[in-house]
Amino acid sequence: MINSITGAGSTISGIGTSSAQRGEGAHKLARTGTTEERASISNTVAQMAAEGAPIETDRVSALKAAIKAGTYKADPQAIATAMIRSDLGASS
Repeated sequence: MINSITGAGSTISGIGTSSAQRGEGAHKLARTGTTEERASISNTVAQMAAEGAPIETDRVSALKAAIKAGTYKADPQAIATAMIRSDLGASS
């Protein structure tokens, strides 16, 4: 995603400039296949969007309680590592 980063004070360039990162790949893919296939994919995507992202309610409750109690400790190194892995497309 990021094509270049240079020294302090300079700007980062080339973030999200490829066609896939702009969503053009998905647009081209949507034009392929039969009408029935596209309708099936569209229905599946609409159903997934309506259901929302899976949420671990027990985990969310535990995190809320820890934050409220002031006992939650964020691990910046773990957060940064997970963000980099996510950006590179690696599974954690």
